[in-house]
Amino acid sequence: MKTIVASLCLDGSMAQSNRYKFRSKILIDSTMKYTNFDVLIVTDEPEYYEEYNDNPRVFIEDFVTNFPDDKTMLGGMFNFNLKRCPIKLAYQKDYDVVFYQDCDGFFSGWDQESYEDMLNSEYEIFYATFYPHHTVNDQLSKPHNHPSTGPRVKAMGDLIYPDLLDAVLAVETKMIYKNSSKMKDLIDIWDKFSYRCQELNLAVVPESLFFCMAGRHAKMEPIGVERNHPIGKLCNTIHGCWIEKKNGIEDPVKMLDYFGLLERRFKSEEDLRLFLDI
Repeated sequence: MKTIVASLCLDGSMAQSNRYKFRSKILIDSTMKYTNFDVLIVTDEPEYYEEYNDNPRVFIEDFVTNFPDDKTMLGGMFNFNLKRCPIKLAYQKDYDVVFYQDCDGFFSGWDQESYEDMLNSEYEIFYATFYPHHTVNDQLSKPHNHPSTGPRVKAMGDLIYPDLLDAVLAVETKMIYKNSSKMKDLIDIWDKFSYRCQELNLAVVPESLFFCMAGRHAKMEPIGVERNHPIGKLCNTIHGCWIEKKNGIEDPVKMLDYFGLLERRFKSEEDLRLFLDI
């Protein structure tokens, strides 16, 4: 199946301390080395990626040009609804699968056969979660544990209908979508959620709330990736750095697996690049 990795990298208050632009190049270069996937990055600094201008597998899209009406911050927080932007551009291209990753995701290898076997199932969205049956309704029923969910859902008003509350909440840093006509329905409702949040200056918490309700609206059948699946160790995330450095941790850069579990530590992102040989 022809796959495009879609990601977002915007400058912001945490960008320098966590080096997101540098990390996004690790995502691009590891994708180029370990997979046959293409990559699409939405960024507000397209000039930073000029080295990829002649690479036919890499698409760099200007955030300001493509999404002039979208705000980067809402309610004092990063606007997590912007993660729909690379998904929106990627699904319009000729790919079978849109593989969303945060810009600090990367590959340390790949098992294409097991990946394709997974995608040959009837499911249409694949996600990582510690709680495979944790729905919006579950959070609404426990307001003391999840105080933000109820107000965010209520604020969406007429955009919400009962079936959306059965959406399973995933870890939104890595979401794999089979690309079909249903993706338009997913993006259309997500656009509405996003602009309603902007009207209200409403922070997007929990972060996966609108990811998952949009998939439910599009009638895309989701499933959690099995913990023992071969891609679990090969599809990674860079985590931490600034707070660990602040606290004097000697190896502050953490390499996590697909499910967010610690694989190993590095002194810097450069050391991680050396480890990946990219």
